[in-house]
Amino acid sequence: MARKKVRKGASKSVARNAKANAVRTSAKGKSFGLAIVALILNVLFIPGLGTLVAGKSKTGAWQLVLLVIGIIFVSVAYVYETTVFYLGVPIAIAAWIWGLVTGISLLQGAE
Repeated sequence: MARKKVRKGASKSVARNAKANAVRTSAKGKSFGLAIVALILNVLFIPGLGTLVAGKSKTGAWQLVLLVIGIIFVSVAYVYETTVFYLGVPIAIAAWIWGLVTGISLLQGAE
């Protein structure tokens, strides 16, 4: 039977690799959970909020700004009975879709 040569200190490197893999797995699990929370916040509550929670502050801020602009246009159209409503609804929907896409990309990046 042929025996493999085992270099000195191999068991230490194996243990070190196992420990590094365990750390990566736990970090991956945390980021996966964070991605799920971000997706839920973006889809069900406020687009951009989940993106901010996930740490993408610039993207999240733009999503929130877009949503606020859409809501302002819809409110103005409701109060003053103007056609700005037709601009506000697509802007708000675009913010929601952008938040959805960002949440899904965070989820895919965490896998």
